[in-house]
Amino acid sequence: MTVAIRYQTRNGNTKAFAEQISAVAGVPAEQVPADLEPVDLLFMGGGTYFMRPDKAASSFMETLDSNKVKKIALFTTSGGPETPTDKALTKIAESKGIQVIGHFHQLMGGKGMKLLGSSGGNLKPAQIDEVKQFATEMLAKQ
Repeated sequence: MTVAIRYQTRNGNTKAFAEQISAVAGVPAEQVPADLEPVDLLFMGGGTYFMRPDKAASSFMETLDSNKVKKIALFTTSGGPETPTDKALTKIAESKGIQVIGHFHQLMGGKGMKLLGSSGGNLKPAQIDEVKQFATEMLAKQ
């Protein structure tokens, strides 16, 4: 089984989750728009900004091809509801004919918002455990 991890981040939160998935999957996490070889499973992560996914995440998803990516596991972060980014990225994947097999979301509550003076990427032990469990479950679905 081939696996890849791609993510979009502005403040470091999504990158921190990608790195935890990387530790479980044994493959490097790369920020979009990194090249992508054919994979059985793509872990794709992105942040939510003003109730939308970042344009870099959406643009990368638009480039995906169901001949190169069999399944996707989404992981998202936000300061508010998970639904907008999760739904938007799922809609793009499904329009490409790519099955989304799982979703992981973490409400960061503004942690990482640089305009508030803090930086992201500092995960709590419970968050690390949760994302590692998500990665393990997604890998087991293969």
